[in-house]
Amino acid sequence: MKTLTHFFLLLLLSMFSLFNLGCPDEKKPPIIIPPTPTNCEYPPGNRNFTWRLDTVAWWPSWLGGVHAFSDSDAWVMGSLVSPTGESYVGWHWDGKKWNEKVDFLTILMKPNDVAGDDNYMVSVGYLMFTGIRPAIAEFNNRTKQWQRYDFAQTPGELRSVWTDGKGYFIAVGDNGMVYTKDGYTAEWVYSKAPTEFNFTKVTGINKNEMYFYAHKFLISGESFSQIWKYFNCNWTKLLDTQDSVDMAIQISEAGSQVNNIAVSRCSITDSLLIYIVGKALYEFSTEGHSLVFKKKELAALSRGIGYISLFSPKDYWISALEYQLYHWNGSNLQKIEPIPTLPYGQLWGDIRSIRKGSSGKIWMVVEMSSQVYAVIQGTP
Repeated sequence: MKTLTHFFLLLLLSMFSLFNLGCPDEKKPPIIIPPTPTNCEYPPGNRNFTWRLDTVAWWPSWLGGVHAFSDSDAWVMGSLVSPTGESYVGWHWDGKKWNEKVDFLTILMKPNDVAGDDNYMVSVGYLMFTGIRPAIAEFNNRTKQWQRYDFAQTPGELRSVWTDGKGYFIAVGDNGMVYTKDGYTAEWVYSKAPTEFNFTKVTGINKNEMYFYAHKFLISGESFSQIWKYFNCNWTKLLDTQDSVDMAIQISEAGSQVNNIAVSRCSITDSLLIYIVGKALYEFSTEGHSLVFKKKELAALSRGIGYISLFSPKDYWISALEYQLYHWNGSNLQKIEPIPTLPYGQLWGDIRSIRKGSSGKIWMVVEMSSQVYAVIQGTP
């Protein structure tokens, strides 16, 4: 009996083995390697927002700019005066209202511009004691602490600041002055660019490749502009409207007014785009770090444009006096109007720099009338 039972068990095991041997293994899906991208893809920028306008400073004031740590945590910086005559240099947005004003005595400086990343903010401007001299105020959003630096060795004002978002900050100003800070706990280091023009804009690709706009007024009333490139510790002048000989970037006499710049580089193709605004909107392109540029005039503008805020080649805003506001989404340049509560038709109405948060919300600084300022929030 035991032998018979043993026989049947062996028979069942053999049949089970044969059954398994007859079934092929399940095939694994093939590994598909995506093709190597040949260009940078940029989604079209959004131009549809719900707008909110808040007046934040009254005459006599000066608004330097706005930085948002998040949609419910932002600072507007400048020389601000309330309707009651109270003065302050910063005002905080808590997601519902503007509150928590920063007194001038807190940082002892007048801000001209501000930039930051997710946790750290730097405001640049000037200190008024024994003559105007450059000053910088830093705000650590984790500790909620302010720290100020001022620099007696260089006269003048700091007018623009840029960060790579990784702890590197660069501030620029009068007579080609440059201050850099590489790391949140690092010291500020001074250097001098090879120009006596006043830097009013700095922007960059990374801390090794940056671009600068500089301006100079003469007693005669004439004004001239320069554009500089800083790459791997070397300065190169790309444009000079006072002396255009041998300049890499040339703009025709009819559109020679230059007011502002923005830059973008595609890492895949290693191609550079430089946007210049003035009486027209120009795009200059080149490969790598070649100084041979292709020029394209994207739009002629009836009035000089003062500002360009670039988020990608398919998402940038240009703006100027009389509430001129245009948006490029990769297909067309569209004038954006009306934004509710803006007094259209007024001859003043200067829309200044535009910033965008990680959620896609945008922040605009607007001069409503002479030294009366507002911040416009655009929620997607």
